[in-house]
Amino acid sequence: MELKKLLMIVNPRAGRNKSRGPLFDAAATLSEAGYALTIHRTTGNGDAAETAAREGGDYDVVVAVGRDGTLNEVISGLMRLEKRPLLGYLAQGSTNDFAASLH
Repeated sequence: MELKKLLMIVNPRAGRNKSRGPLFDAAATLSEAGYALTIHRTTGNGDAAETAAREGGDYDVVVAVGRDGTLNEVISGLMRLEKRPLLGYLAQGSTNDFAASLH
Protein backbone atom coordinates (compact mmCIF):
# COMPACT_ATOMS: atom_id res chain seq x y z
CA MET A 1 0.00 0.00 0.00
CA GLU A 2 1.36 3.41 -0.98
CA LEU A 3 1.46 5.95 1.83
CA LYS A 4 -0.55 9.11 1.35
CA LYS A 5 1.38 12.32 1.98
CA LEU A 6 0.16 14.82 4.58
CA LEU A 7 1.65 18.22 5.38
CA MET A 8 0.87 19.76 8.78
CA ILE A 9 1.47 23.49 8.88
CA VAL A 10 1.72 24.26 12.59
CA ASN A 11 1.67 27.68 14.22
CA PRO A 12 3.77 27.07 17.36
CA ARG A 13 2.44 30.23 19.02
CA ALA A 14 -1.18 29.08 18.89
CA GLY A 15 -2.53 27.48 22.02
CA ARG A 16 0.67 28.02 24.00
CA ASN A 17 -1.26 27.34 27.19
CA LYS A 18 -2.85 24.16 25.81
CA SER A 19 -1.52 20.64 26.07
CA ARG A 20 0.22 19.36 22.92
CA GLY A 21 -1.09 15.87 23.70
CA PRO A 22 -4.05 16.10 21.28
CA LEU A 23 -1.71 17.21 18.48
CA PHE A 24 0.56 14.23 19.07
CA ASP A 25 -2.49 11.94 19.25
CA ALA A 26 -3.72 13.31 15.91
CA ALA A 27 -0.29 12.79 14.33
CA ALA A 28 -0.17 9.20 15.61
CA THR A 29 -3.70 8.47 14.37
CA LEU A 30 -2.95 9.92 10.93
CA SER A 31 0.27 7.92 10.71
CA GLU A 32 -1.56 4.72 11.67
CA ALA A 33 -4.15 5.51 8.97
CA GLY A 34 -1.46 5.37 6.29
CA TYR A 35 -0.25 8.96 6.03
CA ALA A 36 3.40 9.94 5.80
CA LEU A 37 3.53 13.15 7.83
CA THR A 38 5.67 16.20 7.27
CA ILE A 39 5.41 18.92 9.90
CA HIS A 40 6.30 22.53 9.15
CA ARG A 41 6.46 24.99 12.05
CA THR A 42 5.66 28.50 10.91
CA THR A 43 8.16 31.25 11.61
CA GLY A 44 6.02 34.38 11.29
CA ASN A 45 3.26 36.18 9.44
CA GLY A 46 2.81 34.92 5.89
CA ASP A 47 4.87 31.75 6.35
CA ALA A 48 1.83 29.44 6.39
CA ALA A 49 0.54 30.92 3.11
CA GLU A 50 3.93 30.70 1.42
CA THR A 51 4.50 27.14 2.61
CA ALA A 52 1.04 26.03 1.45
CA ALA A 53 1.57 27.63 -1.96
CA ARG A 54 5.11 26.31 -2.40
CA GLU A 55 4.69 22.77 -1.04
CA GLY A 56 0.95 22.03 -0.86
CA GLY A 57 0.72 20.66 -4.38
CA ASP A 58 3.10 17.84 -3.45
CA TYR A 59 0.71 16.46 -0.80
CA ASP A 60 -2.60 14.61 -0.72
CA VAL A 61 -3.72 16.53 2.38
CA VAL A 62 -2.63 19.78 4.05
CA VAL A 63 -3.66 20.35 7.67
CA ALA A 64 -3.59 23.80 9.25
CA VAL A 65 -2.82 23.62 12.98
CA GLY A 66 -3.32 26.87 14.82
CA ARG A 67 -5.69 29.76 15.13
CA ASP A 68 -8.12 31.21 12.63
CA GLY A 69 -5.31 33.28 11.08
CA THR A 70 -3.27 30.16 10.39
CA LEU A 71 -6.25 28.55 8.67
CA ASN A 72 -6.80 31.72 6.62
CA GLU A 73 -3.17 31.77 5.50
CA VAL A 74 -3.15 28.09 4.55
CA ILE A 75 -6.34 28.50 2.52
CA SER A 76 -4.90 31.59 0.81
CA GLY A 77 -1.75 29.68 -0.10
CA LEU A 78 -3.64 26.66 -1.41
CA MET A 79 -5.86 28.87 -3.55
CA ARG A 80 -2.77 29.75 -5.61
CA LEU A 81 -2.46 26.12 -6.71
CA GLU A 82 -4.04 24.71 -9.83
CA LYS A 83 -4.44 21.26 -8.25
CA ARG A 84 -5.35 21.62 -4.58
CA PRO A 85 -4.99 18.94 -1.92
CA LEU A 86 -7.63 18.18 0.67
CA LEU A 87 -7.61 20.58 3.62
CA GLY A 88 -7.86 19.75 7.32
CA TYR A 89 -7.96 22.00 10.38
CA LEU A 90 -6.88 21.31 13.95
CA ALA A 91 -7.95 24.33 16.00
CA GLN A 92 -5.42 25.39 18.64
CA GLY A 93 -6.46 28.94 19.46
CA SER A 94 -8.42 30.23 22.41
CA THR A 95 -11.56 31.44 20.60
CA ASN A 96 -11.51 29.58 17.26
CA ASP A 97 -14.23 31.66 15.62
CA PHE A 98 -14.19 29.48 12.50
CA ALA A 99 -14.60 26.24 14.41
CA ALA A 100 -17.33 27.79 16.60
CA SER A 101 -19.26 28.94 13.52
CA LEU A 102 -19.36 25.30 12.35
CA HIS A 103 -20.69 24.18 15.77
